[in-house]
Amino acid sequence: MSLLGLPFLLLLCAAGLALLVAVGLMWSRWSRSLAFPGRAVSLLLVMLFGAVLGITLLNRSFGFYSSLDDLLAISAQSYQPPPSFGVVRNQTRLVILTRNWRQQARRQAKASRGLVLTVTFGGRRSGITRSGLLYLPAAYSASPSNVALPVVELFHGYPGQPRNFTDKLSIARVLDTEIAARRMPPVIAAIPTIYRRRASECVDAVRGERDETYLAVDVPADVEAAFRVLPGRVFAAAGFSEGGFCAVNLGLHHPDRFSAAASLSGYFTAGTDLGTGRLYRGSRGARQRNSPLWWVSHRRPTGPALFLMASAGDRSSRREIVQLRAAARRHARTLPIVATLLPSGGHNYGTWGQALPAALDFLGHHLPMPLAPPIRLPPMP
Repeated sequence: MSLLGLPFLLLLCAAGLALLVAVGLMWSRWSRSLAFPGRAVSLLLVMLFGAVLGITLLNRSFGFYSSLDDLLAISAQSYQPPPSFGVVRNQTRLVILTRNWRQQARRQAKASRGLVLTVTFGGRRSGITRSGLLYLPAAYSASPSNVALPVVELFHGYPGQPRNFTDKLSIARVLDTEIAARRMPPVIAAIPTIYRRRASECVDAVRGERDETYLAVDVPADVEAAFRVLPGRVFAAAGFSEGGFCAVNLGLHHPDRFSAAASLSGYFTAGTDLGTGRLYRGSRGARQRNSPLWWVSHRRPTGPALFLMASAGDRSSRREIVQLRAAARRHARTLPIVATLLPSGGHNYGTWGQALPAALDFLGHHLPMPLAPPIRLPPMP
């Protein structure tokens, strides 16, 4: 039962009324030997109930704790994310909407260019189905066509959509360039829609949509079922703004699937972005377990490898990176972190476009296949 709900308040009031009636009935019925201790205990119980009622009303006003798990700090500690490999292949529901995509992909491959497909990612586990994009590299369609590849999952921001990666960041050209330069291996890139109407922070909301399950379980399973993907820990994640939060948070929750994650101007404390207040419904535990800063400090993860980027003009992202890096140095010293700072720029597509090649190179160096040295950005001081 929720500590913030009306049923709990009514139950508490009923218990208090029963306590007052019991105290009144017993007040003059105690035996002479038990009168003093019995009345003293009764008064203490009445005062204790008054304190509990006052704390409950305060908790309802400010939404500090939504359950006993939150109150006892149990839920954040014992929470286990949905299993990454929990969906079998015949339960996936990916639909490719691009017509004649195989012929198009072969033509693009002859020019050493990948192809972006319009798809629908269906979520059997989460119950969510949304549109998205999927990039197939030239190596996937080139002859002989039996090569299996790793996968990069890309997350847009809020407000945003998967097309931001093609229209604003020219993702196909950037991937073609980095793959051709051998700074990253040929990869399949899945670009799902991360929210429906409100910001989702890519989490399983309290009594709401299961976006973490959709993005970290269903979408990867769809890609594995529809295309040739290497077995094992061959996924990486990247995103900008809220998508950067998503990449790091999902990567930390699912190190068995994601070998690396990159955040471009992201943040690391749940509930930071606009419109996220209803995701956690006042649950302190839910906010904690979905905050990378808390996760690194309390779970002491050893993976995945993290690439964190901010620009000089984006003070909020810089502060978040400094805090996460400090938490890792104190509590998770074996967690690989590369923190970079662009000398200029703000929270915009121009900045993310500058950093995207280096971020992809970083991800590529944590995926299978030998590579050339990556592009490097200035380190965070």
